[in-house]
Amino acid sequence: MKKTIICSCLFLMLFSTLQAQKNMYDYIKLGKFSVGLMDTLLLDSNYQYEAYNYQGHKPYFVQIWHPLRQKNQNEELLKLSDFFAVETKDELLTVRTQLIKHYQEAIIRDCIEENWLSGELNDFSKYTFEDIFKLIITETTMQSARSKEIATSQFPVIIYHHGAQSSSFENFAMAEYFASHGFIFIAANFHLPYENTLFGLKPFDKIVKNEEEQSLRAIFKLAQSLSGTQPIFFIGHSLGAQMGFRTFDQETNLKGFISLETTIEFKTDQEKIKEMWAEVFQKIAIEKANYPFPVLLCAATGEEKPFAFFENLNAYRTVFAPTKETFEHNAYLSIFYLRLFIKNDIVQTDKEILQDNLLLYAKHLKLMHEFILDIIYQRNKPNREVKLLK
Repeated sequence: MKKTIICSCLFLMLFSTLQAQKNMYDYIKLGKFSVGLMDTLLLDSNYQYEAYNYQGHKPYFVQIWHPLRQKNQNEELLKLSDFFAVETKDELLTVRTQLIKHYQEAIIRDCIEENWLSGELNDFSKYTFEDIFKLIITETTMQSARSKEIATSQFPVIIYHHGAQSSSFENFAMAEYFASHGFIFIAANFHLPYENTLFGLKPFDKIVKNEEEQSLRAIFKLAQSLSGTQPIFFIGHSLGAQMGFRTFDQETNLKGFISLETTIEFKTDQEKIKEMWAEVFQKIAIEKANYPFPVLLCAATGEEKPFAFFENLNAYRTVFAPTKETFEHNAYLSIFYLRLFIKNDIVQTDKEILQDNLLLYAKHLKLMHEFILDIIYQRNKPNREVKLLK
């Protein structure tokens, strides 16, 4: 009888805990600062962009999350839908509109369509994928408020580079996490749309050598203008991490680098890597490029050992962080988890997988934070380390 009562109590405690977790911030521990979000537009005079009725300098639509010294009680917290609203009626209006269309496609493709239990397309009964998308962006309230200025030169700066065919806000909760802990977090769009071209690619006649690296350099200059004497760090996911390796060798003004699964970590065939990721292969395998800062590499390889291609990375310090449990490629992104928190009456058979991944996502944030703080406070650490996350 006592065992039955104890089991019942444990079940009720677990049930109530799950019921209480109504958003991402029940899993992610934010810091002491309130968070502001400022949008800004950079125009790069080194490159021209022509598409969708715009012709001129290359635009970067930039989001900057940052700590707020004082919280304005009148400010409303932003919703995810705010990223899909075009308020500025300027010459870039049609470009912004096309970007929003592609951002919606990315969220549906990467976070809604696939059932992670069955591997097949999700069936939400009477709800279409577009319905689920609308529920997600209208029901997701973030923990940041609109702001118009930043307290510069007081906080370390993090630059974030998104993956292929994705958006600058794909990791908004990561941005809020770090801003709440006293960092300025900069993210920008590194893709622009072109007519009759797959998003993320450029028409052949518009390809300019090293333009992608120089685009990241442009955002790095913005980071330098905000950092003062504070250190600058880089985080990249997938293609974004690859771009970091292609861009920041020899960069002494960068103090730390975090790679969130380039996808090369799973490969051992050098010829295949050379064929598929030629620029990264050239830097790391051929040139033996020097990265004069600590590097943290994360990937769900399932093995407690260094990642083969990066095993001999020429870096100041290297930390490998594999995961033993299943952790999807896009599970490193905030947007991956948002359908967990929509209406309870919508059946989602892979909900437990998403919850397990979210717990691991939160552990990644803590690991990344500790890695950065180790650099800031110059804590003595091994030159090479493997940290299994599970």
